Amino acid sequence: MHLVLDEEGHLLSAGPTLRKLIGPARHLEEAFVIERPHHAGGAMEGLRAAAGEGRRLFLRQKPAPQALLRGHAVAGAGGRLILNLGFGIGLPQAVRQFDLTDADFAPSELAMELLFLYEATRTAVAALARHNSALDDARQTAETESLTDPLTRLANRRGLDLALQRAAGALRLERRGEGGAGFAVLHLDLDGFKAVNDHHGHAAGDALLAHVARILTEETRAGDTVARPGGDEFVLLLRGLAAPQPLERLARRIIARIEEPVAIGGTRLSVSASIGIAVATSAAPPDLGMLAAEADAALYAAKRSGRGRCCLGGPLGPREGEVSAPLSFP
Repeated sequence: MHLVLDEEGHLLSAGPTLRKLIGPARHLEEAFVIERPHHAGGAMEGLRAAAGEGRRLFLRQKPAPQALLRGHAVAGAGGRLILNLGFGIGLPQAVRQFDLTDADFAPSELAMELLFLYEATRTAVAALARHNSALDDARQTAETESLTDPLTRLANRRGLDLALQRAAGALRLERRGEGGAGFAVLHLDLDGFKAVNDHHGHAAGDALLAHVARILTEETRAGDTVARPGGDEFVLLLRGLAAPQPLERLARRIIARIEEPVAIGGTRLSVSASIGIAVATSAAPPDLGMLAAEADAALYAAKRSGRGRCCLGGPLGPREGEVSAPLSFP
């Protein structure tokens, strides 16, 4: 795109595409702001200096401040200046902004070819971004599924192990004065669940497990972890709770809700639950193996005491008891 100026900056001639951009402007300063080069003598002196030194020009349109043209100037007869301008990397935006077509560019210019290349690159980049997003979604879904019990949608044993490791790490930070909190582990086992499976079938048993999972989710907070390691066992990891009384109240409330009869497949089914409670505090380094043993011992103490009960383990309660198939933490 060309522009011819007289020595005072009046527009003597402008190519059709440039005229389409600048409209009826008659003087350089009506159409453009000279961004580079700057010159103390004004716009025309700056253009003359650039022409003499072979420096590039950068002109920003006044009617459309976002359109930046670049090029070079050549000195002509009688103090005239001839400017050869183009859009540079702003070509795609200019084509959209001014509704330019192939007819607006000289046959020797590669504007349309560059535009096609730009659009092809943009399309390819967008396709790659969508593909990467789909892969990331698939990875996250697979990771979530690997940590989730498919029946109850609670955390599985692996998900529980990771949650316990994070809680123990936070507790170690607390011991160093860097934050963190104590936590409690509630190990829950259903009482009478085998009879449901034997008399009503595994489908009824699965529905009952899903019902218990909903109760546990409703009774815990968003930041807690509710897990089903397997069978009719559940584990609750409660962050920031270490006092015996609130834990006992929560356990009794959970047991009471589980003991309420529930209609499944046209039959009202009833089970109960026993809960063993173990607590990790900042008073001692967290030992997940010992914590698991304490929760197991407390659970079986609750079962020996008559089922449908909760029992505190470790320093808070009894630790004795023979444990079969113990719950194990990493």
